[in-house]
Amino acid sequence: MEIMYICSIVIQISYMKKYFLFIFLLSILLVGRAQDLHFSQYLNSPLTLNPASAGVFDGTMRAIANYKTQWHQVTTPFKTYAFSFDGGLLKGKWRNGYIGAGITIIKDIAGDSKMGTTQANLSLSSVLKVSERTHLSAGIQAGLGQRSITVAGLQWDSQYNGFYYDSGVASNEQFASSNFVFQDYSVGALYSYQKGEMYSTANDATSAQIGIAAFHLNKPSMSFAGGSDRLYSKYVVHGNLYKGLKNTNISVLPTAVVYLQGKSKEILAGMLVKYNLQDASKYTGNIKASAVFLGGYYRFGDALVICSQLELDKCLLGLSYDVNMSGLTTVSKGLGGLEVSLRYIFNTNTGNISKMGHSKNLNK
Repeated sequence: MEIMYICSIVIQISYMKKYFLFIFLLSILLVGRAQDLHFSQYLNSPLTLNPASAGVFDGTMRAIANYKTQWHQVTTPFKTYAFSFDGGLLKGKWRNGYIGAGITIIKDIAGDSKMGTTQANLSLSSVLKVSERTHLSAGIQAGLGQRSITVAGLQWDSQYNGFYYDSGVASNEQFASSNFVFQDYSVGALYSYQKGEMYSTANDATSAQIGIAAFHLNKPSMSFAGGSDRLYSKYVVHGNLYKGLKNTNISVLPTAVVYLQGKSKEILAGMLVKYNLQDASKYTGNIKASAVFLGGYYRFGDALVICSQLELDKCLLGLSYDVNMSGLTTVSKGLGGLEVSLRYIFNTNTGNISKMGHSKNLNK
């Protein structure tokens, strides 16, 4: 009897550990209003960073795909997909600015419950040319989303009969709905500055961006239980710099972002170092520019992000990995998440303000 009792205790602890881990992760998404979509390569997801980024780049149109997977060692992996397409309307037609517009489609799948969020956002910005080197933009974003959950197959502590887990025992968990639809509204502002040539023998370019944004202004309800749990508004402050080291092939790109949402605060800061492999031919266009980026960021109290990028003419491929350094290290074994981004810009060299560190000369 003692042996059976000890075995039952061991089994109970094992199931309770899994249960509490599930509840911890589920509560982050269901109850913990501070959790929100974010990419470590946030500069490669500009419309989820700031609605005012719509159309702010050197080119006519821009397409970006993002993928992130995380917590593979802890539970069923969380996966996030995003695709955005944006461009400038009347670029080069108006003397002192233009209109930016874009669409973002996001799909997020989380954990054993397969909690899914599907959302489409429309962004609209007004870009004003302040001087030959500076632009100001203000943007709004309106979104429509659906959140769903699959409760079948989940295990609850109430289904433990004292000796083992019994799926035949009722969980006594009730959900008002397994899916719901919500609206989402956001705004932002962005300041951009650039001078010099990014691709030239001199490599004397300097450019910078500073932005602020507020997401979820309407605080949409996020409750499956029919309650009034609402998503906290999220406030974002971000800045980045591109500085070419004159007469070298090297440029540095320091960057930082702060997210404030409810009681949660996230700070991400770091730097990439860019090495020009080849400059583009200035007049014929027969030779395409290429460069590599290496570096990383630190998400304070959470993770070290190792990042690399390859730029070939109009195309950019970014790879990064989050090395977990938080209190979950014991179960995550330091493994966080892989992230991939792919960006393509159509018709560069339009004479408009460029995307930070990833475009050609503004002042040719």
